[in-house]
Amino acid sequence: MSRPGARSQNESAGQKWALVGIACLLVFLSVGSTLYVTGIPAGLWGSRDAEEARYRHTTLTDAEAVCTAHAREVFGRRLTNLRVDRFSSRLDRGDNQYKVFMEADIYPNRTREGVALETFINCFTATDSTDIELFQYAKDGTQFIAPGEEEKGMFGL
Repeated sequence: MSRPGARSQNESAGQKWALVGIACLLVFLSVGSTLYVTGIPAGLWGSRDAEEARYRHTTLTDAEAVCTAHAREVFGRRLTNLRVDRFSSRLDRGDNQYKVFMEADIYPNRTREGVALETFINCFTATDSTDIELFQYAKDGTQFIAPGEEEKGMFGL
C-alpha cells in the first residue's frame, strides 16, 4: 500500500516539469518570432553569416564609421587630419543613401614631405547595408576623382 503523500509528490514533480517545458517553449517561440520579424532568415540563425544579415537597417553613425575607416585605408600614412562634416552629412531618402562629407589634410606622398593639402571627401553608402556605393575626393579647387585615378593621365589612360 502506498503512502497518501507519495502520489501528491509525484503529481507536483510532474507539474513542475510541465511548467518548465511550457516556459522553454515560450522562450523558443519568442526568440524565433523576433528573428522572423527582424528578417534574419532561418538558415542564418547562429551562423557567421548572421553578421551580414544584421546590417539590414544602418544608421548615419554606421555610415560615418565605414567611411572614415575607408578613408584611412585609402590614404594610409598620407592622411593627417580627418573630420566628418556633421552639418552636411545626411540621409537622402530619394537616393536611399547616407551621404557622408568629410574634410582631410593629405600629404602628396607617403614620406609626408611637403605641405598637406586640404581635401574634400564624398562617401555615399546604402541605407540597408554598410556597402560604400561612391567614394571620391578632390583637393581644393580640383574636380572630384575616385581613388587610383590620380595616377592616370589625360583621357583616363
